[in-house]
Amino acid sequence: MVNVQLKCPHCGSSNFIKNGHDKFKNQIFFCKDCKRYFKLSFTKKHKLFSFPYPRCVHCNHVMEIYKIRRYFVRFRCRKCNFKTSVPLSLPQPVPFNFHPFKFFRFPIYIILKAFILYFKYNLSLRAIKACLNINVSHVAIYKWIIKLSSVISLFEFENVFKVHGDETVIVFRDKKYYVWLLVEHGTNLIVAWHVSRYRDMSQVKILLDKYFSQRKQNTQIELITDGLKAYEIAVKLNFDNVEHREVRLGKNNECESKFSLFKMFVRAKRSFKKFSNIRYYVNGFCVVRNLCKLYENENEMITALASIITTS
Repeated sequence: MVNVQLKCPHCGSSNFIKNGHDKFKNQIFFCKDCKRYFKLSFTKKHKLFSFPYPRCVHCNHVMEIYKIRRYFVRFRCRKCNFKTSVPLSLPQPVPFNFHPFKFFRFPIYIILKAFILYFKYNLSLRAIKACLNINVSHVAIYKWIIKLSSVISLFEFENVFKVHGDETVIVFRDKKYYVWLLVEHGTNLIVAWHVSRYRDMSQVKILLDKYFSQRKQNTQIELITDGLKAYEIAVKLNFDNVEHREVRLGKNNECESKFSLFKMFVRAKRSFKKFSNIRYYVNGFCVVRNLCKLYENENEMITALASIITTS
């Protein structure tokens, strides 16, 4: 092993000490012999946000990030200490055109069968490979499930006038996330779902908007929830045609039965490995659970899925 002795680039002396960092977090050194400052390496700091940073209205210098909040970013000028805020708008997922089964080399029946086995019976990827008796990698089955879950949506249900709403907690890398469901009272079908980082009124509004965007505005709907006050506030402020009714904790059986099945699914998968796939898993779970209620056997479920994908 060769030891490289660092030297001052100005006088070649090794008698120097560390003397802080610059604004890009690069180490600054001070030479005791020539009394000069220098850096042995220089890299620019990576920008946290893609939008251009604002300039100070007083000295016209580019401002730096001071604080990052949930809905905005606080900037500060290093010279005059002037502060301003910039609203933070998160990028929305971009839709893409899906060509049904264009790149699959296996028949449609095999792919949809694997999709249903994964969400209905909580089988592992290797167990699905053994059940189907096909020569394919478990990674390929994983890609089938993620791709189908990203393009299949819930069925549109009409004449729904009474729904139950509830939320449950899932833990991903020591952080809590909330899964919201709206379940029809009579048929126990999932009519809307939502995944969020927080549990407040804004998330309830997003959940209800997903359902009411497909309904007529003058249709009267009864919403049954537990004691979370966010439901009541969101209904009063945003939805005039919704009648909210609160039940005791533990009596919202339609949603709680779905959440018990979802907890079993998460436990069988030993949690999730990637955050961006959580919404795909929830969507696939909801679609398959609705198919289990609508159809008696798996062949009818596969036929219904194939007709939806090929006609979309």
